[in-house]
Amino acid sequence: MKKIIITIVLTFIVSIIAGAISSILFYAPAQLEMNNLFPEAVPAIPNMEFMVSGGLALVIFWVICFDKMGINKIKSGAITGLWFAVLIFAFFDFTLLGISNLFSLKFALIDIGLSAIIGCVLGAVIGWSLGRFS
Repeated sequence: MKKIIITIVLTFIVSIIAGAISSILFYAPAQLEMNNLFPEAVPAIPNMEFMVSGGLALVIFWVICFDKMGINKIKSGAITGLWFAVLIFAFFDFTLLGISNLFSLKFALIDIGLSAIIGCVLGAVIGWSLGRFS
């Protein structure tokens, strides 16, 4: 249980840093653009309580899954994080494209790409931490 809690905390901290960097570079400008197009549907600033809660839920899910899959090395964690992120965010983005007009295919593809990079980093942290604190 100790390795799970430590891994969740470390991964969550790294996810906040990665989220902040990607927000500055891509998501914040895109959010403002969507707010200009759909001011009633998309706020100019996201509700961080929901963002942090969703991020924590995803980190907990990943850590438990990675542990159950026996991932305890940086390389295997990075590879698994990459494909987890691509599949999860492809599902999310393509579903939203199918049911709304809030963003474009270009945005979705960039989001999936950025999520893949972040997923690779988070997966590496999870793999390292699960191996280190076993």
